[in-house]
Parts: sequence; C-alpha cells; structure tokens
Amino acid sequence: MRISRRSLLGGLLAAPAILRGARAALPPLPNIAETDAILTLPGTPLYESALVSYNKRTTLRPALRIFPKTARGMAQAIDWLRSNAMPFALRSGGHSYEGFSQSSGAVLDTRLMKDIALDGRTLRTGAGATLGDIYKYLGPRGLAFPGGSCPTVGISGHLLGGGFGLLARERGLACDAVSGIDLVDADGRAIRADAGENPDLFWACRGGGGGSFGAATHFDLTVAPIGPMAVYAVTWALPPNEASRLFAAWHDWATYAPDAMTGIFRVSKARSGKIVLHAAGQSTAGEAAVTRELRALTDASEPDTDLSVKTMSWFAAVNHFSGGWRYESGYSKAKSDYITRKLDRAGIDALIGGIAALPSGAVLAICDAYGGFIDRIAPDATAFAYRAGTQFCIQYYAGWGSPAAGTRRMADLRALYAAMRPWSGGAYVNYCDLDLEDWRTAYWRQNLPRLEAIKAKADPDNVFHHRQSV
Repeated sequence: MRISRRSLLGGLLAAPAILRGARAALPPLPNIAETDAILTLPGTPLYESALVSYNKRTTLRPALRIFPKTARGMAQAIDWLRSNAMPFALRSGGHSYEGFSQSSGAVLDTRLMKDIALDGRTLRTGAGATLGDIYKYLGPRGLAFPGGSCPTVGISGHLLGGGFGLLARERGLACDAVSGIDLVDADGRAIRADAGENPDLFWACRGGGGGSFGAATHFDLTVAPIGPMAVYAVTWALPPNEASRLFAAWHDWATYAPDAMTGIFRVSKARSGKIVLHAAGQSTAGEAAVTRELRALTDASEPDTDLSVKTMSWFAAVNHFSGGWRYESGYSKAKSDYITRKLDRAGIDALIGGIAALPSGAVLAICDAYGGFIDRIAPDATAFAYRAGTQFCIQYYAGWGSPAAGTRRMADLRALYAAMRPWSGGAYVNYCDLDLEDWRTAYWRQNLPRLEAIKAKADPDNVFHHRQSV
C-alpha cells in the first residue's frame, strides 16, 4: 500500500483526529481518520499521560505524538513525516535505556496497536502489545512464548533486538519464535517480511534492533504448549575471594547445564562489604532435577539462604520473576558485555573486585546464561550474532532516585565496565549504550556488513534512524 502525498493531505474526507492543546511549531498536520490514528499535542491529557518512560534520564517532550491504530494510519503518518522532513522516533514499550524511543520532533507510539489473536500455534500480535499482554493471553491456554521477564516491556523492541528470557536455553530467544512481520517501510508502504517474502528484511528484523528498517505493525509468533515450571533461588554473601570461587563454579556449570534450565546470576555489594551472589531461574525438568543440578553451587559454598525450589505454572513463574506489573520509571544507566570464551580467574577477580571497590548497592551485575537452544542456531541465521560459544551476557545496571545522583552512579558503572575490557568487547543491542565507540561491531559482529547492505536497499534515505541505528 503506497499512500501518496496528495491523498494524505487533500483526499481524505474524515476530520483530523487531533486532540487540541498547546500548539507547537509544526507543518500543517495530516488529515488522518480517527479510526486509523490519533494525533496529540502538548497540553492534552492523552499526550501528558503518554510521556512516562522507563528511563527519566532520557525523557523528551515531542512536538507531536501520533498513536497509529492501523497499518494504514502508520503508513499515512510515515508518509507525512518523510514529506516534511520531520524527525521522529518509534515507541513500543518505551524501555530504551538511551531513549531511542524519544524525540523532540514526533513520536509514533504503537500502544493502541495491541490486538492479539491465536490461529493454531501462531500468535498474531500488534506491535504495541507488551510482553505481559501476551503472557496473560497465553497463560490460560497452556501455551508459552520465550520472551523476557519484565511484563511492561514492549514486544517490538524486544523481538527486533533478540530478546532473552527464562525459556531461552530450552526454546530460544524471542526473535527465534518470529515467523513473520508486517511493517510500513520508508516509502509508506505496508509490506510483509517472512521466509518467503522480503527474506533479507525478515533476517535483519530478528536481532538487528529497532528503529532501522521500518515500523512494525504486527508480528506472527510461534507458540507451544508448556507444562509446570520448577522455579529456584538461592543466595550467598561472601568475602570477595570466596565470591570469586563461587562465581567460577557458576560459570563452569551454567552454560553446560541441561537445556531445560535457564538461569541468571546476580552480583552486588552489601553494606557489610560482602559480595551478594543470587542464583535464580527455572526448569521444565522438575524439582528433583533442579536440586541435583544446583549441587554444583551449593556444594561449592554454603548458601546464606536455603535453596528454594517450587513447582508452579508457567504463568505463575512469569508473575514470580516479573518484579511487579506496574510500569517502572526512574533514572538509570546500563552497559553490557558478552563473554564468548571461558572467563579466566583474572577476569572473574576483575568483576568481583570491581564491584567490591564500589559503594554498596552502586551497581548490579546480572549474568544471563546462554547455551542450549540459543547455540543451535547459526550466528548468521538471524541478525542476532551471539550464538555458539557465547558463555553468558553481563548487564551492568545502576539506578538512582534523583538527577543529582546521576554523575556518581554513572561514574561507578563506567569504572566497573572499564575493569572488564580485557575480557570482552561485545554488547547486547537491547541494552543500548551511547558510551560505546565501535557499537556497530559490538552489537552485530560478523553480521554488520549484511545489515548495512539491507539497510541501504530498504531505506536508502535513512528515514528510520536514531543515534545507534544501522
């Protein structure tokens, strides 16, 4: 579908769906039917309520926020934005750490595109649905999708960047479950990308990150039955030397554990000066198997808490790991590393020692175990490059309550990250980081040249862009 400039501005009979408020300096607004999109200006209730974002550090007030409801509305909006050389951003859940879903120009906000339907084992979802929306739909039906743990994250950015979750070692990343994507391209055309139609674009949209190739309107996801989950957790508080030994034990075990288990390992510093290590995750193999497997850790060092292993439904496990279903908004900064070969003791000591050198609670290191299903897909089969050989991903995270604390917290984070440079160089595109110098290689490794070629063909004028887009 190609929406012409003439039909956009002159041929539509419906009145503009504009919620009136304080008027910014804008070109004449497009005449889009309210059934296709809602346009909001500063000062209107819908505009003001939509400003909330995950990271307050990056929040901007756009001159115009457009809420597409249909692919037609998205196409009309993109044609108008391009015709007027209007800078814009695409927003799904608004969780971009560096605010790539923010713009002082216009924001295409997909939150009204959240329809969900099931056809056999294919779930069709609008680009504005959250992971929580999808989980609530699938849970009562005994079906699962291998997405992330935060329920307020938008499906679009999560899928387009890869999407790690607690079913990853058994069922893969979120992008591995995508069977087709509907997009609006840079020319304002509604197009399909799947294995048979626009296959290069389909490849790029599974790991290439959001905001580069088009505006997604719908995704088709493969879902499958799921049984009970054995959810586990155990915590240690140890001096740095002992913490390093336990981390080494987790490293030896985690990526080679049975595929049924996906786990995370969190590392932080307590006020006592001890290092707190928390192992958590889930398994489809049952409680006995989990307890047996975790002896590799509990025998290595006596925990400070009893090992907890509980059986629950998959949806109950989603709720358990969610951290709550309320949309969080605060100040934060994150960085990431991929450990693609065995981390030696010096590397482990650098991580543990770096945390020990910081104030208590300054930085949290979250290690996500890879391997399993993730490994069995070739690193060039999708744009997501960190497959076989990847041991784990480290997310370094700092959060704070007021703007005044930001300078110190970001300095702490950067200090820990700098200490780990000899052992990494990769980064996860969904943990975007404007500090990265060679971010293209860090995110996409050997897949970068193909991504750049697809971008040049699909969007030669770079209509879709942000500070770290392809």
